Amino acid sequence: MRPETMTTATALLMAGIPDKAEQAELLTMLKSRAARKEKMLTTRAACQFAGVCKKTLFRWAAKGYLHPKRITPSRVRWPQSELEAFLGETA
Repeated sequence: MRPETMTTATALLMAGIPDKAEQAELLTMLKSRAARKEKMLTTRAACQFAGVCKKTLFRWAAKGYLHPKRITPSRVRWPQSELEAFLGETA
């Protein structure tokens, strides 16, 4: 979830829901919903996006820099936001 969205969601929670437990529950639900809607890239698309070869992408994952989501034993999807953040840090 984007920082400005989180700020807005937090402000709405604080204004409308006095119970801290309910606020935390709703905030968790908003975060998980945002994570589900995250754009996931195929390996080919992720390679094109990052400008690297497939081997480099999987090497970054093996080192723990990226965390692809395994769809089947032979298919993975790469979170675009994670790639953007990693490439922003290394640039």
